[in-house]
Amino acid sequence: MSAGSAVPSPQHSLDVWLTWLETIHPVAIDMGLERVAAVADQLGLRPTARPLILVGGTNGKGSTVAMLSAIYGAAGYKVGAYTSPHIEHFCERICCNGDMVDPQLVVDALAFVEQGRAPHTLTYFEYTTLAAMRVFNQLDCDVLLFEVGLGGRLDATNIWDADCSIITSIALDHEDYLGSDVSVIATEKAAIGRAGKPFVLGETQPPDSLASYVQAQQLRLVDVGSMPLESLPKTSMQGGFQRRNAACAAAAVAHLEPLLPVPVSTTEKALATVSVPGRFEQLKVGGVSLVFDVAHNPAGAAALVQAWRSVYGDKRCQLLFASLCDKDIAGVVDSLAAIVDSWHVLALATPRAASTQELSKIIKTNDSQAAVIEHHQVSQALQQLCADAKNSGDPVLIAGSFYTIAAAKSEISSSQSSG
Repeated sequence: MSAGSAVPSPQHSLDVWLTWLETIHPVAIDMGLERVAAVADQLGLRPTARPLILVGGTNGKGSTVAMLSAIYGAAGYKVGAYTSPHIEHFCERICCNGDMVDPQLVVDALAFVEQGRAPHTLTYFEYTTLAAMRVFNQLDCDVLLFEVGLGGRLDATNIWDADCSIITSIALDHEDYLGSDVSVIATEKAAIGRAGKPFVLGETQPPDSLASYVQAQQLRLVDVGSMPLESLPKTSMQGGFQRRNAACAAAAVAHLEPLLPVPVSTTEKALATVSVPGRFEQLKVGGVSLVFDVAHNPAGAAALVQAWRSVYGDKRCQLLFASLCDKDIAGVVDSLAAIVDSWHVLALATPRAASTQELSKIIKTNDSQAAVIEHHQVSQALQQLCADAKNSGDPVLIAGSFYTIAAAKSEISSSQSSG
């Protein structure tokens, strides 16, 4: 089904619907709440009577949502969780109790949004955000977890009033849309908070602007960022930053106790067993240890280095690296250089991808001692990396973008099924 073609029907596949959604709005990102809020009202999708937690921040959003989902699921609640982007399948974005929902449910929800959206147009993300709420209503979920897509104030998820809001971290990312002033970025993210409601902050060094904003908006600040590391809850996920994410999740659960009672012991047990695809995800493939991490900005890369060292100490790695061209690639390289011996670079199959030549140039400028090998296909890169790793016994790291992880995992799945 091509651009400009007829609206799909509920009998069409989810892939057909998603392809069509990419064609119907003039721009991919159109920040603002008027259109999406109007459609939500027309469809009866707001307000929601179900307890809702909004999770924003530069890094750590997906991990925190996964932790909250694990906690509430272990406590016996039906949990709807909406996250983005996905790695392998779109339905990773819309989960119930940690499991992807049936694709037909998503198709039906998209059709529901489409039949009631006129005269407004919506972006891909706005459509799918409304569809997620429709799915969770249909499934009669007890608690809703929505990950903010971009920023906060003007993000589609902010059309609903959250019972609790979380900001995991604050750093530079998406500068084309959010700018490069951390003080402004902080207040943009904090705009998901609501007066009188818990506002959980995981950032350890928030700008002064945030304190003023919290006070002016009468948010109930829960300051996890100032807590010493040793006092934070333990989790199965690697790195001190994940303990802070766990603390954010635990704080939100504690402050929503009147709405959703959860024993402290249940929270502790859930945090001890949670895992998230693409967040220092460790797999063994053909006798080779592979580590997948979606780190795509300097702060995320620094967190990855911390997690790597907590597991592998001073051991260095060979890295399969690819990135989108609008990211701070130099900043990511500068952070990762501390653990990388050789860079295997790849151009992703997306229009925003950085070329192998561009990646090589940036790496050689910022990590002049390391080897840089360019690859034209992910299969070629993985074959060489795995062959070298079998000889050296060293693990292979795959990082730089959600797209990088998706490409590598897709190739591994294909080779395993054909083998």
